[in-house]
Amino acid sequence: MTGYQLRMRNELERRYNHLRMQSIQMANQALRTPDVRLSLVDNASYRAFEQWQNHPNRKVDWNWPTSWHSWKIHYPKRFECATWQGNKLIGFAMGRPTYQATGLRLDYIEKSPKASEPHLDLTYLALYAYATLLGATHVKIMSPINKDVRDYYESKGFKYDQKSDSCIRRII
Repeated sequence: MTGYQLRMRNELERRYNHLRMQSIQMANQALRTPDVRLSLVDNASYRAFEQWQNHPNRKVDWNWPTSWHSWKIHYPKRFECATWQGNKLIGFAMGRPTYQATGLRLDYIEKSPKASEPHLDLTYLALYAYATLLGATHVKIMSPINKDVRDYYESKGFKYDQKSDSCIRRII
């Protein structure tokens, strides 16, 4: 990467990090669940993730720390969110704006197998806030893991699009 490209990438990272922090603040203000908070992904998130990383009831086997570093480098406009109840990590989510920049896609979302809190509802607050700050007209959850998860997303107001294998919800 040339010096010019690196400066551009760093400027994008700085600008969009400000928007990510703003969306997390907006979501935290809207929370109605005691002792629950959202944050950006950081080292504390990874340490907490290690407590459930090898849990036998995990539905996916994403390596969040490794995936995160790759996303951080390649997607400076990314969405990121860690959800907490007290000092217990409930889950992670990350995504990025669509290629046409009209939407915000949620590529990865995982709830701790030990958590009972409504992770999607909590994450959606930050996702919606970030999408709004970007001027997006919709959010999409990419590649639901199975029909039950897809049905759950649909119960939350998303519509399944078979062509893109995503659940889409318009922003009003």
